[in-house]
Amino acid sequence: MKIGVVHFGCASAGTAQIVRTLVDELSIQENTVIGIEWNDTSKQLQCKELNRNTYQSFGTNSYVLNTFPIKIWNDHLSVLASELTELDQVILLGDAKLNVNDFSGKLLQVPISIFNNIEGSELTLGYDTALNSIVESIESVRDTASSLSYGKVRVFNVQIPGADKSSLLHDTALAVEAEVVEQMDSSNITRLKQHIKEKEANNEGYTFFMMDHSVDPEKLEEHFEEFDLDWKVVVIDKSQCGGPYPTALDRLIANQLKKVVVEWSKSGQPSGQLLIQDKKIVLKEFLLSEGIK
Repeated sequence: MKIGVVHFGCASAGTAQIVRTLVDELSIQENTVIGIEWNDTSKQLQCKELNRNTYQSFGTNSYVLNTFPIKIWNDHLSVLASELTELDQVILLGDAKLNVNDFSGKLLQVPISIFNNIEGSELTLGYDTALNSIVESIESVRDTASSLSYGKVRVFNVQIPGADKSSLLHDTALAVEAEVVEQMDSSNITRLKQHIKEKEANNEGYTFFMMDHSVDPEKLEEHFEEFDLDWKVVVIDKSQCGGPYPTALDRLIANQLKKVVVEWSKSGQPSGQLLIQDKKIVLKEFLLSEGIK
């Protein structure tokens, strides 16, 4: 049997752990695990057989499988599906809402996302690590800010990955006591200005504005010309969210997921989506005509 594996979104050590386990467990039964990637140079689908030799030369946290661009997958799905007809199963690692109707084999989506944005799933692999990594980055900025006095309020605009509402933005802001900026309408600008005034009145030297890529911090600054501020922008990219050392919670989730994924591949269960509910992994079946929701 040939099992394809494709990864969307931010690479993580947890993802590598799942892929490695698939290779180790399934190859024993003479199955073949195929890594599905996109070659951006040749603009072609690239499939490679994954075996122990694939990753033995790398560290224990090497990613093994490169991420597949979501837009290319969705825009060219019919062509891609025709090139993958020889696969008996395809395992989708990631958070994307994908059109999968052109596939003839069995499919499984695994909840991996730094945004914790999969409907019906309480958690996603990678979220806790991303949350902790961002909080640690902000706290390091706070340590520097609190040790220096500028005689004015320093506004640190912390921009994290994403452009849609997500738990990551709001949970991070709550953890570090930052102001969330999702829109630049008059009501939100008024709220933020009042926040600055309170900081000035209390002689507090800094504050944090949290936003994703739907907000441009430079354009936001134009609304605060009446204040004497030290305006800073701190950009945290995806590579900083999915570091090589997952949190204990993500390690637990990865260990649970890898066992269920291997069991699904071996047992011939129907196509579906794995969800985390009540600290357990459950399979939500779906018809290919419905796609992954």
